[in-house]
Amino acid sequence: MQEKVTILCCCGAGICTSNYLKEEIEDRIKAEGLKQVNVNLCRVSDLEEAINDADLLVTTVEIKSSYDIPMIRALGIMLDDKAAKKALDEIVDTVNKIKQA
Repeated sequence: MQEKVTILCCCGAGICTSNYLKEEIEDRIKAEGLKQVNVNLCRVSDLEEAINDADLLVTTVEIKSSYDIPMIRALGIMLDDKAAKKALDEIVDTVNKIKQA
């Protein structure tokens, strides 16, 4: 069982979109009562280095590489409430699976 989970939010520039994504994920994680979940930010250009410390990659951009951790394309968080809920549900489900592994 894994207690601590690190989510890496990745967008093109690593500023506006990933910060918004981080806030949305942190709000949902808190609402779900999940503990010891860290959310970090990175730019696509820094992904190769940043991915080493992550358990889950959440991105708003297409990533062509594959990694040994789950990856969720969460562009829906930026679109509308229904799409955001679906993306956040998937993130929470994945965090729970990681914690149970």
